[in-house]
Amino acid sequence: MDLAINLIIVVTAGLIGGIVAKRLNQPLIFGYIIAGIVIGPYTGGVTITDPDQVAGLAEVGAALLLFSLGLEFSMKSIASIRDVTIGGAAIQVFLTLFIGYALGRFIGWGAVPSMWFAVSIVSSSTSVIMKTLASRGQLGTLSSRVMLGMSIVQDIMVLPLMVLLIGLLGTELSVLGVLSPVLKVVGFVAVMAYAGSRAIPMVLKFVATWESQELFILTITALGLGIGYLTYAFGLSFAFGAFMAGLVLSESDYGKRALSDITSLRDVFSLLFFVSIGMLLDPKVLASHAGVTLFLMAAATLLRGVILSAVTYLFGYRNIIPLASLLTMVPISEIAFIVLQTAMTSGYMGRVEYSIALNAVVLSMIAAPIVSGLVGPIYSRIKRNGGSSNIRSLNLPDEKLSGHVLLAGGGALARYLANALRRFDIPYVIIEPNHSDFLRGKELGLSLILGDPSQDVILQTAETDAARLVVMTTSEGMGTVEVIKGIRRQNPKAEILAWAAGEEDVSILRDHGVGDIVQPDLEASIEMARETLLHFGMVATAVHREIEAMRRTVYGTVFGKFPEYEAMNSLQSSTNMMAMEWVYIHKGNPVAGKRLSEAGIRETLGISVAAVQRDGELIPNPGSDFELHVGDYIGVAGTPEQNAEVVRFFRKPKPEPQKTERP
Repeated sequence: MDLAINLIIVVTAGLIGGIVAKRLNQPLIFGYIIAGIVIGPYTGGVTITDPDQVAGLAEVGAALLLFSLGLEFSMKSIASIRDVTIGGAAIQVFLTLFIGYALGRFIGWGAVPSMWFAVSIVSSSTSVIMKTLASRGQLGTLSSRVMLGMSIVQDIMVLPLMVLLIGLLGTELSVLGVLSPVLKVVGFVAVMAYAGSRAIPMVLKFVATWESQELFILTITALGLGIGYLTYAFGLSFAFGAFMAGLVLSESDYGKRALSDITSLRDVFSLLFFVSIGMLLDPKVLASHAGVTLFLMAAATLLRGVILSAVTYLFGYRNIIPLASLLTMVPISEIAFIVLQTAMTSGYMGRVEYSIALNAVVLSMIAAPIVSGLVGPIYSRIKRNGGSSNIRSLNLPDEKLSGHVLLAGGGALARYLANALRRFDIPYVIIEPNHSDFLRGKELGLSLILGDPSQDVILQTAETDAARLVVMTTSEGMGTVEVIKGIRRQNPKAEILAWAAGEEDVSILRDHGVGDIVQPDLEASIEMARETLLHFGMVATAVHREIEAMRRTVYGTVFGKFPEYEAMNSLQSSTNMMAMEWVYIHKGNPVAGKRLSEAGIRETLGISVAAVQRDGELIPNPGSDFELHVGDYIGVAGTPEQNAEVVRFFRKPKPEPQKTERP
């Protein structure tokens, strides 16, 4: 019963803390951490009886957080900014190691504790940053993608550093002892990348065939936590394994659906995680070592932030990004708890040193939402004082958007549509999530916004509430659904046109109120059917009827919605069935030297002469008295069958065999 009571206390305290944080316009995690401090074992009053029980559940929460983060993360999303996310993060981690070690030595710690402290602070808290950005509606912006990408790379680098440090400080120092933990990490990543990317989607596909959401959620949870436990049993981090499982699953067809289904479960367990973080803070240690703790927290986060800001600037990212990197990436990663706990249990760090470092990490998480809130005001002040940027994330017309087409998703399809709309003077704006595609569209002079179309701040910038039509130019399953939900929040009556990569996506889109859906596979099959039937000599009219029946089966709602479309489609189809054919009048042809009225072309072939070309001069609509000469080109318009008859009629006559005289 103690566990149940502890859970009730934690959830209730977290709820109250979250409400207070919301009232103060702060992210919910701020309230969770403060709630953890209040009910922690060091503050008295209402407290939990067994912190270790909650800590165990909190570890599950941390694993689910990183699992969901892996699901949300996409290698494609950072492909265009891999220079700063990979190269920049590596530079920052390397420099921060020296800074952390120097700070530890400066306050009087030994070399070994200083090394462990340095490893613990190299990474920013991905989950805290993500929660903070999400609460402010800033996920999906270029700055958020840069920060989250760098933070993830930092997290990935921490574990090898920790195991390398264990090998270096081991009693029997050897090359094998140092490299063994690192090889474990490399081996696990390789197995997940090869075997996991094949096995996990197969399991989910098998479960999905039963159409049971409950079983699907259980399968996702079991996979995330199960793989996390395997890495733990393998001597690695539980949370790291869960993150890798999410990362592998994110590239499969079921990644977005898995993220959608697990979100609620993740949020409940993340409350336990953040409350447990607050419970770790010991006010007595903080009071007796307040100066040292605050100094370590401020110096570590500030100096690391300066490095991050400088790195993003040097890699060519201007505008708000360096400032956001400085102030938003303040929180030290939750992986620091694992690093510090390993250091203490292994005897590399004393209890007091551990408590000081731990309090510094917790304080950085508490300060993060407050400090990140300064980004907007400071940047606005810089712009008012004449600050400029070399990179803009917007390329919009000066006039206010209204009655426009919103092309959500970007890519080549959005650029093609934008060019068509521009030719008809129809206002539009593209929301482009890919940085390189944004720059390409900007060079073409297109109206673009760089960002994630599922985020409110991006949709607001695109004036979604005033859009006449929204066209989804990408199809990513549940990712598209998140965009639709965001659009509906701002414009409930918006007309949405989407395209679906498969039949599963069609049903998902229809379930979310999208009636107009284009299916690329169907369009390709229709055109290939047309070409195949014509190749086998089928009559063009019969082919046309069959093709239109195929299209009407799927797009019948479009024909009913726009009757003029059906009429124009019929007229256009009739036009496509007509073709212009030019034939040459050879010597010996029976029409040579005759007037059109005498040639009998219309009576014989059932087709009229539309034009004649003579000596390079075009003569349109020749009259009945027009005389045809050898060397003329006659232009006729008819069906393929009629044109074939014309070609046969005007074929060059075969020369008559020459007669030979007998001797």
